[in-house]
Amino acid sequence: MMVSEAKPSTLQRVGETAGLATFAALLFLWSVPDVIAARNALLALLLALVLVLKPDFSQIAATLRQRSVALPLLALTAWIALHCAVFAWNPGRAWHEAGQWFKAVPIFVLGVALGQSPRWRTQPGRLSAWGGATVLAYLIYLAFQVVYKPWDLPAPAGQILLQTTRIGSRDLASYLGTALVGLQLADLVAQSARGRGFMNGPVWLRGLGLFAATVLTVATMTRNALPVLMLLGAVAAAAFVATRPRQTRLRAVALVSLAAVLLASGIAINVKNDERWARFASSVAIGLDIEHQKAWLAQEQTPLPLNAQGLPVDDSAYMRTAWMKGLLTEIARHPLGVGYDRNAFGNALRADYGKWVTTGHGHAGVLDFTVGVGIPGGLLLLAFFVALAAAGLRRWREDRDAAGLALLLFLLSYASRAFIDGIVRDHMLEQFMLLAGLLLALAHSNKASQA
Repeated sequence: MMVSEAKPSTLQRVGETAGLATFAALLFLWSVPDVIAARNALLALLLALVLVLKPDFSQIAATLRQRSVALPLLALTAWIALHCAVFAWNPGRAWHEAGQWFKAVPIFVLGVALGQSPRWRTQPGRLSAWGGATVLAYLIYLAFQVVYKPWDLPAPAGQILLQTTRIGSRDLASYLGTALVGLQLADLVAQSARGRGFMNGPVWLRGLGLFAATVLTVATMTRNALPVLMLLGAVAAAAFVATRPRQTRLRAVALVSLAAVLLASGIAINVKNDERWARFASSVAIGLDIEHQKAWLAQEQTPLPLNAQGLPVDDSAYMRTAWMKGLLTEIARHPLGVGYDRNAFGNALRADYGKWVTTGHGHAGVLDFTVGVGIPGGLLLLAFFVALAAAGLRRWREDRDAAGLALLLFLLSYASRAFIDGIVRDHMLEQFMLLAGLLLALAHSNKASQA
């Protein structure tokens, strides 16, 4: 039975509005460079506003006591502390750098508290408010990324879209875009399955928002986004078709096929307008030869190798391939890790190749993390990812809960990107932990309200 919402007082309404505005502003500014003080101030303000919203502390505790999630999180935190004290090559540096993880864990708890706030709202109301603020903030950020491109340059559109803007790099926009697409897909699939997603407004408008988010994400011209979009689309499509009545499944398959054609068209346009694809295969092949080609170790001092046509390899494809192989090599050489550090990969390389190496991190977050804290730490991080995704999947399978599917798709987006982008660090890790905690709490509170 649905529980009706209590009527908030005027002061509570003001606090709720301030909380949503602070939350949306934080999500927008988290990816803007050189505003660390503003981010920290917004985090502090959000923490204070949570207390005004009077969260359900018993449900916060119940959410955090879920052993499948709590155990890998606590075990990973304990391992990082032990690693800094015992295994790190430079303990002082490791303790300092591990501060980003020890900050991210309380942010995860803050996300859980937000998911149980305000106390006077039901779970659908909370999901609509926090989920809607997230979608709006990320859509605005992606739109600004396009608006702020140097459109006055005498260059093709594809070249202009490759430029960095004043509000952040293409990589930052790209991983936010794939997360946003995952959330919007969860909203629409839950709407079709249960008649209730988490966004307000007509379905056609939310579908248009999904289309805009997909286009804006493809427009970041980051090739790493394309396989993640396809993965999210495949999972959402499977969930959509599986929840259709048998007599309407053929229609559902047709709709999914149309969406696949539109996505494939967008990807084809991206490939056509990005000249880097022409050298992609040869650049990857040369990037695998890390023993003979050394540009990946000191990008600034070493010229790029040439392909069979005598042209320089594509910088991004070559470097990322070589770094990926180099990361795996360093993990095998140092299975217990070298010490928590955003540049742990560079530390390991300098120990093995010499001080002339300038490479820092390898742009593959999970592997960078593993080089730092060892294979046990890497496996515990993956266990934490799997636990969160499994929690979302359970809620979706049990009740077709929008928060559960949103948690699952959000985890798939972040975890898949974390293997090919350096996002398991700094503000990117903080954003993930806040939203993961928020969605976990929202999924859990819906289950609790039905118990």
